[in-house]
This record gives sequence, C-alpha cells and structure tokens, in this order.
Amino acid sequence: MKRIIENLVSIGWAVKMALRINARIFLGWGLCSILLSLLPAVALSYNKQTVSILSDFLLSGQGSFQDVLPSIVILGLILTVIGISKRINGNFLYFIMYDAYYFGLENYMMDVVRNIEIKTLMDKQYRDAHWTVMGRCGALADFMSSGTVFLSKMVGAISLLIVAFQTSSAIFAIASVYIVMVLILNFLSADKVRWNGRQYNEASRLSNYYQDSVMSPGVAKELRIYGLGRETISKWEKAYESVEKIDKRYVRIRQLVAFISGAGFYVFMAGMMGYCIFRVADGGMSVDVFLMLYAMGQSISEVTQTLSTSFQEADRGLYMLDFQRKFVHSVPKTAEHGEEGFQPADEDTVFEADSLCFSYDDRNEVLHQLSFSIKKGETVALVGMNGSGKTTLVKLLIGLFSPTKGNLRFYGKPYDPQTRGALVQKVGMFFQDFYIFHASLRENVGFGDVKNLEDTDRILYAMKKGGADQLISKLPKGLEQWLMRVVKKDGAMLSGGEKQRVAVSRAYMSEKEVLIFDEPAAALDPIAEMKQFQAIREKIAGRTAILISHRVGFARLADKILVLDQGRLAESGTHEELMAKNGIYAGFFREQAQWYETEEDGLSLSERQGQI
Repeated sequence: MKRIIENLVSIGWAVKMALRINARIFLGWGLCSILLSLLPAVALSYNKQTVSILSDFLLSGQGSFQDVLPSIVILGLILTVIGISKRINGNFLYFIMYDAYYFGLENYMMDVVRNIEIKTLMDKQYRDAHWTVMGRCGALADFMSSGTVFLSKMVGAISLLIVAFQTSSAIFAIASVYIVMVLILNFLSADKVRWNGRQYNEASRLSNYYQDSVMSPGVAKELRIYGLGRETISKWEKAYESVEKIDKRYVRIRQLVAFISGAGFYVFMAGMMGYCIFRVADGGMSVDVFLMLYAMGQSISEVTQTLSTSFQEADRGLYMLDFQRKFVHSVPKTAEHGEEGFQPADEDTVFEADSLCFSYDDRNEVLHQLSFSIKKGETVALVGMNGSGKTTLVKLLIGLFSPTKGNLRFYGKPYDPQTRGALVQKVGMFFQDFYIFHASLRENVGFGDVKNLEDTDRILYAMKKGGADQLISKLPKGLEQWLMRVVKKDGAMLSGGEKQRVAVSRAYMSEKEVLIFDEPAAALDPIAEMKQFQAIREKIAGRTAILISHRVGFARLADKILVLDQGRLAESGTHEELMAKNGIYAGFFREQAQWYETEEDGLSLSERQGQI
C-alpha cells in the first residue's frame, strides 16, 4: 500500500510538472490518443454491420450493393485512420514530447540545484544523488509519452470489453481475465524491470575509470612505468561484471514478461475461438458475430501488447521521477535571493558576528565563537595559517554557508532572503579557489559584472588593474580567445599566475561598495604580489574591504587586522598594536619578512609594502 501511495504521489508530481512545462502538448496529444483508441471498437460495429448485410444478401439474394456501400466506405475510412493512428505510439509521442519535457525538467532541476546550500553540495551523498537525477532528465518524457499511450490503450481496452459484453457475457469474461492477467503480471514484475539508474551509475563509475585511465596521459605514464597494464585490465573486467549483471537482469525479466503475455494471448484466443465455434455449431451465434469477435480478439491482442510495453516504460520513468521528487523536496536549499525590501538597520557596521560557530559535518566545528565587527569604509586584513578558517569565514560572510550557531548581520540585518539578495548586489569577491570558465577571455573577466559584459573599455580597465592585460596580445584571438580545452580543442591553457590575474580582473569589474579578496596573490612571486596589492589599494579607496592571505606583509594596508588561529579569533588590532603585543601576528610577520629580502635599493619587499 505504501508503494502504491508513493507512486500516486509521484504521478501527481509528474503531471503537475508536465502541465507547468507545457500543458498544450500533454492535453492535446493525450486527448487525440484517447479518441483514436476508441476507433477499434467503432470499427467492430461497422464490421459486424457490413458482414451482416453481406450474409443476408448471400443467403436471400435480396438487396443491392448500394445497401452495403456506406458501411464499407465508413469501415474503410475507420481502418485507414486506425492504421495511421498506430504510428502514434510511445516512440512517436516521446519524439513529440522530448524537447519540451526533457529540457523543461532539466531546466527545473538546474534551478533546484542552483539554490542548494554550498555546504550540501560538498556532501557526497547529495552529489551522487545530483548526478543521478540530472542524468535522467528524460524520465518525464518517458513517463508522459508512455503514460499517455498506456492511458489511451486502457480506454481502448475498456471500449472493446464493452463491445464484448454487449455481444456475449462469456467472451467478456474471457477477455477481461486475459487483460487483467497482463496488467497484474506487469505490476508484479515492475520492481524487477525498473531501470535503476542510480545503481547502474554506481556500478559503471568504477569500470569507466579503469577504461578511461589508459587514455589519460598522466595515468598512462604511471601504468607503463610500473607495468600495471594487465592489472588494470583485470580490475576493469571485474568492475564491468556488475554493469553486465544489471543489463542482463533487466533484459531477461522484460523478455520473460513478454513471453508470458504472448503465451497468455494464445490461451485467450484458443478459449474464445473454441467457445465461438461451439456457439456457431449449435446455432447460438451467427457468422457475422463470430467474425466480429475474431477481429476483436486481434484488437485486444494489439492493445494488451502495447499496454505491457507502455506500462514498463512509464514505470521506468516513474521510478526516476519518484527519486527526483524526493531529491527536490529533501535537499536543503537556500532562500531565493531578492534585494527588494532590504533596509539597513545599521548604516555604519557592514558585518557583525556574535559568537559565530560553523561546522561542515555538524560535528566537528571549524569556526569557534567568533565575535567582531567591520565598519563601513574600513579595510580589514584577515590573516592566519592555512587551515585556520579564513576562507570558510568569508563564505559565511557572503551567505554561501549558514552559521551553525551564533549570529551574523549585514548592515545590522540578519541573513534573511532580502539580506542575501543585498549581498549579491553590494559585495564583490575574489575567491582563493577561483574558477576559470570554459568561455572567452572577455567573458571570464566580464562575468564579474554581467550587465557590462559587452563594455570592452570597462573590461580592459579591469584587466589592467588585475594585471591580465598582457594576455590580450599574447593570445591569438585576444579578448575573444576561448580559455581551457575541455570544451574546445583550440582553447588557451594559462599558467597559475595568469589564471589568478584573470580572476582578480573579474573582481575589478565590480563597482560594488564592499570588496573581498581571498588570497589574491597566492600564485604570484613577491614582486608581482606587491604590485597586486598596490592595485588593490587603489581599487578599494574609500570602500569597505576585506583582504585575506597567509602572507602577512600586506597587512599594513589595513585599518584593522583579524588573526585566526585554528578557527578562533586569536588577536585583533592595527599592525603597530599587534607588533607591540608580540603575539601570533608578530611572529608571523618576523618569520615571513625573510622571504621578501632583496638587495635592490637596500630595501626588503616587506619594507616596500610598508611604504605603499
């Protein structure tokens, strides 16, 4: 019963999605299929009438061809339409519905995933579920096309049973038993013939890894150096056994169901014909009725065969739709962003944390009891060793993560939907773990402010500030050069420093009032690092800014320094105050100063940064 209820809920969700995406295709083709499915029953009536007139003519010699001509013409037209209507099968409807429902569901699922909490995306359970649901967005097209065929054939089967009932209660009983038997057989075997995409993906993932590894230059090198070719093939064969097992089981069960259904048809026809011959022999059934019932048996055969295949295909789609429905309703999501209605409660305090705590797995805390404030127009340096929680804190500040405990406010307001929308509009960001998009150089920089994507002057200015302007002359197609080669073979591959300059330039596209730079010079040499921070200081003039780095030489730029140590706020103050305290920051600064020593002009780079 639980399974039936879940199926009904999933059917409701699927129909709702289909109506939302494109109601016209569903209702139009559904109605057309149902009307066409009634034609075989109508044809039987005209078939009986035609044969009856011909029989009377042959027996009595009375009548004329004109008497039977209308029935023959109408029957011919109906049979012609029936022949054409057989083209409207599951494959045809899938082709009709594919574009609307495949891409419609894919678009819907992408919207769902777009609003999933970043923390959730890091969970392997949800990532695996995501790959499964996105890999079967054709499930709605499967279900709606096959479900439409199944529904129309059910209407057709009922109409044929009505004809049988009007003719003979015994034939009605025999036909009903056969149709019900086929439906029960498919229902009972549904679990076994369902295509478990998630299970199949998990089984094929390992086999695909071994299969692809021999073509990966890095892996192939290791395989050949250590002579692991035979071992890799052996592991691939073992992994592929699971994939093959799933394929074989699926095909075997479907063929068994088809065999039993086919055998049942011959039993049904034998029983029906035996009864009809007996009735004709004792004079209880006329020839025209006998021929009509024979034709009805053929029609019932076609209907039940289609019922069986369409049920299996619809159930296959429904299985994945049920999984997708549960994914949509269970995965944690962020609220929709919207800046409308955001009214700052505190114009002077941009960020304020009070006993802020955070953990990725709800068990081991990464940030512990952080309390601080960042004022409007203030430049804050966030420093600490790798793994101290700097980047995690920034992701909390910009709303990608939600605090586990404690409070966080933006301009005095808690992080509600309006606040999150305001963060998008007011905060510009450079991430340490930045991403180079598979797109042109123009787009990779311009994405920092999408509305100005075609403003070449602004993009060039941002690239000059970010130090990426030299790439224009270096790359064959300049601003229009595609970056990366996963999508296009002629894409340009950049060095680590070049990628970082592109990402920093992306941040410079923004004219937002709050700027955050997370390790903006990590891939640069000390000289380039100094130039980068010089450009940053020019950019942030008069704005609120947070600068994050494990290198502390830049911290003299800041009005205030926050020092994180193992997720705790260890120290805060100005450069001079923290140096005088002789604590963690002072130790960092003195230890790292030796990295920047240079004989040029007798100054160290750290001293130069102090002069900036």
